[in-house]
Amino acid sequence: MAQEIIEEIEAFENFQFDVQRNRVVNLKVGENTDTFEFRKIFSILNKHRIYYTFENNFEIQIVE
Repeated sequence: MAQEIIEEIEAFENFQFDVQRNRVVNLKVGENTDTFEFRKIFSILNKHRIYYTFENNFEIQIVE
């Protein structure tokens, strides 16, 4: 995935991109997840036509 997209995702407070697992990770597991940020992230992925699947705990797995 392009570095600019990763940086866009990394700008969110409650989510980060795990390069090794190729996954967007929710930093607030077990707490109140920020669903607004979650929706913004999958909007970014859709805009760039990146394929993904939703996983447990509001995580997003990037599909290659």
